[in-house]
Amino acid sequence: MDRSLQQLYTAMPRSSLGNRMRPQPASSRPVSPAMKKPGISQGRFSLSARSNPSIVGIRSEFNMVESFGYQLPVLVNEALTFNENNQNVSVCCAPNGWAWVVHGRRLLIWQYKDTRITGDSTSPRTPKELLRMQQRRLVAMAQCRELTLPHCDIGHKATLVSVFLGEGQQMASCLAVSPTGDVRYWPSIAHDGSSVDTSGILDGQEFDQMLNMPHQQGYLLVTTTCNLVLLQLQMVNGRHVLQHKTLRQPAGFLGGIGKKFSIIMGMNSGSDKENKFVGIACEGGVSNEAFVTVLSDRWCQRWRLANNGTVEQMLYEDSDVIRKIRDEFQHKFWNVRDNLDINLHLLDMHICDGKIYILGGAVNTAHAPQIHYGIAIITAETESMKLQSFIPLKLTQFYNVGTEKDCHNLRFIVTRTHLFFYTDKFIYPLNLTNPAIAEMEAEKIEFHLQDDRILNAAVCGYLPLFFSRTHGLVCVTPGDFDTMDYMNSSFAMGAPSGVGGSTTAIDINGMSTIGVDQSADLFNSQINESNLYMFELDPDAMYNEFKDEVSQLKSAFIYRLKHNNNMCNTILNDLLRNMSEGQTGSTTLADANQLDRIVITIAEDLAEDLPAADPRWEQLWTEGGHSNKHALGSSSSLQILTQLKEKCLALRHFVEFLHSTGIWEKLDAVPSGGGSVLKSTCFILADINEKIIAAIALRSLQNKYPKIIDEAINRVVSTWQENPYGNLTAQDIFYVRLCKFHEIFHALADFVDSRIESQQQSALLANLISDVNSIVLNIIGDVLANRELNGTLYTLPQEKVHTYEYLPWTAMSGSVGLRDTLTHLIEVSVRYGAHCTNDPELKQRLYRQIFETIDAILDGRKKYLDSVRDSEKYNVLLQQFESQRKDLISILIDDEQYDFAAKLAEKYLDFQSLVVICDETKNQDRLDDYIKKFEEYDFSQFAINWHLRQNRQGEVFERFKGNQAALSQFMRDHPTLGWIQLVFNGSFERASKILLQLAQNETEFVQRKKSMLSLAKLAAFASADSDLSIQLESINTELNIIDYQEQLNEAILQNFGYDVENPKVLKVDEIINLLISEENETANEFDFRKALELLNFLDEPYDVRHKIWCASILRDNWTAYDTNNAVDYLQNLLFFKLVEVCHLMDGDCETFLPPMEDFLNSSELGDLVHNTSFQYLFKLTYEYISDAFKKPVDIGMDL
Repeated sequence: MDRSLQQLYTAMPRSSLGNRMRPQPASSRPVSPAMKKPGISQGRFSLSARSNPSIVGIRSEFNMVESFGYQLPVLVNEALTFNENNQNVSVCCAPNGWAWVVHGRRLLIWQYKDTRITGDSTSPRTPKELLRMQQRRLVAMAQCRELTLPHCDIGHKATLVSVFLGEGQQMASCLAVSPTGDVRYWPSIAHDGSSVDTSGILDGQEFDQMLNMPHQQGYLLVTTTCNLVLLQLQMVNGRHVLQHKTLRQPAGFLGGIGKKFSIIMGMNSGSDKENKFVGIACEGGVSNEAFVTVLSDRWCQRWRLANNGTVEQMLYEDSDVIRKIRDEFQHKFWNVRDNLDINLHLLDMHICDGKIYILGGAVNTAHAPQIHYGIAIITAETESMKLQSFIPLKLTQFYNVGTEKDCHNLRFIVTRTHLFFYTDKFIYPLNLTNPAIAEMEAEKIEFHLQDDRILNAAVCGYLPLFFSRTHGLVCVTPGDFDTMDYMNSSFAMGAPSGVGGSTTAIDINGMSTIGVDQSADLFNSQINESNLYMFELDPDAMYNEFKDEVSQLKSAFIYRLKHNNNMCNTILNDLLRNMSEGQTGSTTLADANQLDRIVITIAEDLAEDLPAADPRWEQLWTEGGHSNKHALGSSSSLQILTQLKEKCLALRHFVEFLHSTGIWEKLDAVPSGGGSVLKSTCFILADINEKIIAAIALRSLQNKYPKIIDEAINRVVSTWQENPYGNLTAQDIFYVRLCKFHEIFHALADFVDSRIESQQQSALLANLISDVNSIVLNIIGDVLANRELNGTLYTLPQEKVHTYEYLPWTAMSGSVGLRDTLTHLIEVSVRYGAHCTNDPELKQRLYRQIFETIDAILDGRKKYLDSVRDSEKYNVLLQQFESQRKDLISILIDDEQYDFAAKLAEKYLDFQSLVVICDETKNQDRLDDYIKKFEEYDFSQFAINWHLRQNRQGEVFERFKGNQAALSQFMRDHPTLGWIQLVFNGSFERASKILLQLAQNETEFVQRKKSMLSLAKLAAFASADSDLSIQLESINTELNIIDYQEQLNEAILQNFGYDVENPKVLKVDEIINLLISEENETANEFDFRKALELLNFLDEPYDVRHKIWCASILRDNWTAYDTNNAVDYLQNLLFFKLVEVCHLMDGDCETFLPPMEDFLNSSELGDLVHNTSFQYLFKLTYEYISDAFKKPVDIGMDL
């Protein structure tokens, strides 16, 4: 733009904050020379040393332009710098401290400011404190999360994304909508693969913007034609569900009673055109109401939403206010009463303090090809909009077809005191305290680098923020801006509208802190850093008095804090050289890990240093004959909670010192776990820090659970044999011995066990267990949150990332960790808690605590498993993890807590539990969702194989009939079931052949073989167009053999060790042997007849037939009989009975009875063939058979 406005910041002193600071006393720490330089080159938040020179590449004479927030993540810088294929890149910065970049389908999310840590204190920091805080904010970088947006032919927009941190969440969630209406919700931005999708929520429309509604009423989507869709996230049966509904205008001629009569009377010109969306804004009301203002190019709508979005009401649609804005442009810029051909372009809208600000531009081509800009300030009345005031801007631009797009790109943001207009290259600040000066020309802030441009703007904590492609987030404030005046003014005014709740003046201090972790910012917002005792230590005295390695490193650290870098470097060089040469004066720690042990000793001493100002500790301060003057972690505060927070901050200073001096990269590892493994020193320092965090969390719960915590602390201290003396208490001692803090968890578990042993009433016991769980989970929650946000500070050097295992103290077993204690608490919570209470609310609370405890255990084990992925023991540990995962999640499944179990199974990829949940709940939709959600893990094949292991093959095709791809792959992997798909496809002939082949190959279960044969027979009959007579004959043969097997006596099967419940497939000769065996004592002539019939199924039946007849002979006594009654005797022989049966069924004896000589010379009859009695009776039998069953001779009859 060729002209700019000049802004006069009146009633503000020109002196900078640096000039107003009082002189520091001699005992105070010296200010770094770098802190005295103007501008913001020292840190990301600089509201201390004010001066007009700003960031290189941004010109400004009257305003400070300073970097803001954490440094941009590398991925974001790459997306902004290396934009491939000219993909559109859009950025959004939300007031909640989150920002995101949309680059194609990539969604990059990071936190530029943690708003949760602000607002806890209403006392502003002094300039001295601001300088101190800036001194240690140099290199922090936000952690970036990358998500994948749903496919969309139209480019994604950052305005259709929302990132938020729900109540009780440790990790933010994200909701994204494509312009075509596809919605994707991530419950956690840490897991890209875990999302909930829905599509086509409003066909034929293009979405433009998403508005986060207050009071958790959902998200309001608006299309380019001003259609509204309310999108809500709900929990249904423990699962996230996306629900949407279109907000429709009232039907009928007078449906919208609040509409202006100009609309009803047809005065809305151009009504045949579609509405063009301009802007949308929302403000909260009473009773969880929300009022939404929608601005189009022709009207302004006012909506009311209540009852969590279930009630929506369009209050009115006012086009008259647009006409009034047009009239104001005409009057202010052309000063004529006659109607002119003015083209009004509404560009942007925001709400602040109940006022609606609308930015517009007007062109009168008949007068001059220029566009003029103005701001209309509107208030919402009961039935219409009221134009309160109009501010014309001395800001114009040449307007024609070529510049039209640039002219329409002007946007603005609003704070309580200023309006900030911006294009992609310029910012125009306007002061709202005196509207009269707004018409004057103001300063133009120019981003003059060639590739730089402004991508987005937002207001966070009363500060205007602009996202620059080159510089990231920058903050614009007046050059003579007074930090204290600004804070007091903002605090007095209250919270800005639409910024989600009140924000106190401490936000400005919060903006001055960016450390590597959240915990430092949290404690800085609540404590006075000047109380840290280590800032008062004398490094010269420490250096000269003590020459041991620990004291030398401590003195180097204090020199560093005092900004005496030369002395610090000298000490460090000497210390490292002496250790490498093995020539140190002390040999106490002289070993391969000497530097690591020195650092660990300092960190442990710091965590357990005594309070400096508490006279009750005076005896211990002077133990050993000298005053403990060099306690880095000591504090001048008398409050335990403050002492703990200051220890945490002191440890953070020490770790930053290790980073800045390069010692961090030199740290290695020391033996841990009884010397069996090496644990990185970096991880040990992280454990010490987390134990301090845990102590802070426990102390914060002291007032809520006093009896339980006091009892647990007394138990712990009593085991230390360190009885309090004087006026000291067990709590004083416990909160000093922080390196043994983990023992409090064992004490809490023992406390519960003691109540169980005392047979306390079940209701009271269940409540006690719930309270103990709450204490434990609150502590662990704070530790895990700190670990997530504190990762960059305690991370290993890049070259050592894959060298050492990562097993945090919360995941260790035994007395040094929490895993065993947490597992015990789960067992107690189930057995004596959830199972012993009838209170549904208490029961559900216990199950939620069990769920969270299991989550904590598995999270620690998973992190440990990831750290050993490349080691030899990974496979063994993976099996242990999978076993423990199944055991823990099955606790919830067994108690039918399917929603909790499903969440854990989804998070830790326990597919077996997911399938079991779907099976027990008979929820096919959930199974289908999992198949789609975990497609990359081949979940469908896992589910199918699970059904096979359960011998439920028949359900596979019913449950997975909608997933042909999975079924096809399953058929390829399991050809034995391929016939099922052939049946579905109508290929009965092929199915019959495959089934017959499978049946012939089946050797394990006879019932399975019979089923296959029956199905093969059915398929053959169904194949009417094919001649399968030969195949049917084979099928019938196999079925006949099975029929003979099924007629076997169970007793004989059991005698031979066969399974009678699930009998195996027997061969023909095996069946014959069972029928004729001596063990088959009940066998008769009919059993032997069956054996003979089975000969038809043998290729070589002769030897077997002989064997059957011999067996029938050996069944009876052929030697001891009465010769006088031999004929009567032989008729009772099994052999004769068998011949008689065969004759009745077959007729001629010659066809089935072997020659007599075959038996008289048979070796199978043994010595019997030489016995004369046998020979006589056997020959007599044959003779009798020949006479009795002699074939009749046909005698012809002559006629």
